[in-house]
Amino acid sequence: MKCMICKHGETAAGAATVSAQRGPCTLVINAVPAEVCGNCGEYYLSEDTARRVARMADEAERRGTDVEVRNYVA
Repeated sequence: MKCMICKHGETAAGAATVSAQRGPCTLVINAVPAEVCGNCGEYYLSEDTARRVARMADEAERRGTDVEVRNYVA
């Protein structure tokens, strides 16, 4: 698909590093499957992946985590 941010690049299957914040908690997730723009690097997550990332952030906040870095595991 055409990138909605830069309007020039095309997206392709790849991986992204996604950060999510919940209150004082910051979660960084590496290797998240995404469609990534070859021009600007903007990424787009599927609905299922976005829901999973949101659940991971919610869980990290419930555990009282300040900052967590983890890998996405399918």
